[in-house]
Amino acid sequence: MLRVTSLQQVKNNIRRYQIEIASHRPLRDRVAYVRAWYAEKTADGWTFAPSKFAGYQLSSTADYLAESGNAGQRDGRETERLLAKWYEVVEPHSPLGRELWDALNAFLAGFGQAPNKLARINRPKDLFAADDARLRRSDDRSDELLKRIAVNREICGGRPRIKGTRMRVVDVVEAIAQGATREELLRDFDYLTADDIAAALLYAARAADQRLAVAQLDDRICGRL
Repeated sequence: MLRVTSLQQVKNNIRRYQIEIASHRPLRDRVAYVRAWYAEKTADGWTFAPSKFAGYQLSSTADYLAESGNAGQRDGRETERLLAKWYEVVEPHSPLGRELWDALNAFLAGFGQAPNKLARINRPKDLFAADDARLRRSDDRSDELLKRIAVNREICGGRPRIKGTRMRVVDVVEAIAQGATREELLRDFDYLTADDIAAALLYAARAADQRLAVAQLDDRICGRL
């Protein structure tokens, strides 16, 4: 038996399992023993396969049923070590973990089955990379927006304001709190841009979060005195 040598082979196996389990009762009966599930996202949603199915080349129902189980040649520990190059166990209580467990439960329930109580779900590591890239883009965007905020003791009494204007951050926040829309602000103050408004809201949110953190610290300190 040849083990998979690429992530694409793993993905193909997972998709094949999704198709074959629908028409093979013995394959459905085997799910109660599966400890390690591997997930793949497709246009139709999440798909899943056991490590012993995902980790060998040209997996089929006949091969899987004949070679897995206690007497079979397929070794789950071997495939899990191999698949760890591309997959990582998802934290069950994370947002993605809850999404994956809901999807796995729904998938197996369609065949009158449920996951093993000791089962775990692995997701592709490239999803982590995508999440990290999204976070980096978000941080870069925030940094650019905050450059639009200026503080000068000689202008607006030192209150944070939109750079190059006398429009204070608090003016933008209060206007929106009172029902003004971004479109109305841009129309009434033609020197403002959409990014100026976004910058003011972001600055106010960061400042409020910082004040909350300081207040919580003060409470902890006072509680120890």
